[in-house]
Amino acid sequence: MIELSEAGRALLGSARVAHLATADQYARPHVVPIVFVWIEPSLFFPLDRKPKQSEDWHQLRRIRNLETNGRTSIVVDRWDEDWTKLAWVLLEGLATILEGGEDRDRAATWLAEKYAQYGTHGLDGCPIVRVAVEHAVEWHSAAAR
Repeated sequence: MIELSEAGRALLGSARVAHLATADQYARPHVVPIVFVWIEPSLFFPLDRKPKQSEDWHQLRRIRNLETNGRTSIVVDRWDEDWTKLAWVLLEGLATILEGGEDRDRAATWLAEKYAQYGTHGLDGCPIVRVAVEHAVEWHSAAAR
């Protein structure tokens, strides 16, 4: 069981974007924003059809990194000019690329429920990455708790 406060779980449930950190075989970091869904104890994010330089998702640097080194970190944060409202959750775990199967299909349904954009830009045939979260750290401004 991942140790998170109710505030941490609420942030993971309501946030619309996260930042995925991967590293290649030379430990060079790579960070990109992602959409996601949190279904404890895993986080799922799609490899969808948004325009990219390459149509082959295997060529995405984050995917090459995950295929080489499945370890990943993900930060979900809440920013506000009022710093008493700041909060973040850092998740660390092992990523698996799901190209088919029940877990992939359930995750696609959860993502479509969270993001209306997938109603018109579906996830049919798109791989989904599952991050099995092994460790979590969180911080909330004292006023935000």
